[in-house]
Amino acid sequence: MKHQLNILVGAGLLAASLAASAQSSVTIYGRADMGVGTRDTGNGSDAQAIANAFTTSRLGFRGVEDLGGGLKANFQLEQGLNLTTGAQRGTLFGRHSTVGLAGNFGQIRAGRMLTVYDDVRGLANMHNVFDANLLSPSFTTAVALGATSKNADYSSRPNSQLRYDSPKFGGFSAGVTYAFEQTAGKGDTVLAYRLGYQAGNLEVALGHQNEKTKNRYTTLGGAYNFGAFAVSAGYNVRDGAVAGSGDDNEYNIGVEVPLGAVKLSAGYATSKTKNVAQTSKSSGFGFGGTYTLSKRTRLYAGYTKVDEKMAGKVTGKDNIFAVGVRHDF
Repeated sequence: MKHQLNILVGAGLLAASLAASAQSSVTIYGRADMGVGTRDTGNGSDAQAIANAFTTSRLGFRGVEDLGGGLKANFQLEQGLNLTTGAQRGTLFGRHSTVGLAGNFGQIRAGRMLTVYDDVRGLANMHNVFDANLLSPSFTTAVALGATSKNADYSSRPNSQLRYDSPKFGGFSAGVTYAFEQTAGKGDTVLAYRLGYQAGNLEVALGHQNEKTKNRYTTLGGAYNFGAFAVSAGYNVRDGAVAGSGDDNEYNIGVEVPLGAVKLSAGYATSKTKNVAQTSKSSGFGFGGTYTLSKRTRLYAGYTKVDEKMAGKVTGKDNIFAVGVRHDF
């Protein structure tokens, strides 16, 4: 009898242990992206290894624990990698480092992460040469090409953030992020909002980000999947808060066409800086394709050409051609 009792107690402890482990999990994941190609920023073009042309290589850890009653705790740590040297890209876990709670109320997280404004920019560019790091023209037109350019891109991952994402209500959803002072005594907080709507193959969103002492951004983005092809587009405005930084108007549009294991994509983007001593304009196009070898591995090739002009003269350029492989794990 005692022996049977011990067996029952042991079975009960094992069952409890298995149940506890089933309620929590930790996942190791990552992405490796490496290619070769050429890049000309005005000093000639040479063949070279190009890391992160399609997307950023990374290594991450994420986990979730079921707390009961529909409440879950979660965390995520993610760092960028440079495959040309094997070094980490940026700070350790600089891509994502959060802890949070999720439930019927939505999700709230704290730490370093993308702002909700970045979600809207991602939606607007999702079919613009696959929203690739370097191969999408939207990437280069939004940042400075030459020493005289006034174009300025937004802060996508401020430190010390709080982020809330609501559940969907009839297709509508909302989010807000607030980043505390980035530099002690500077008052450079970052506040961002997002309002989105999704119905079937249509998704649209409006976002705003106020980077105190620097810039204010407002963007409208959308995407629609027609089946035979998908499109995305966006319009963005930057109001410069620093004297002499000017204001930007930016447009972008992209298309993606699936052809079995092959996907083709093309895009156009332009950014014009005004209200400065000399107006500058950056614009360019890009196209590329991917070939799916498996669920986790794909080959890619792409080309993008972006020029910056002031007073009718080219003052900066960024022409990139790359072929490579991306593997997820």
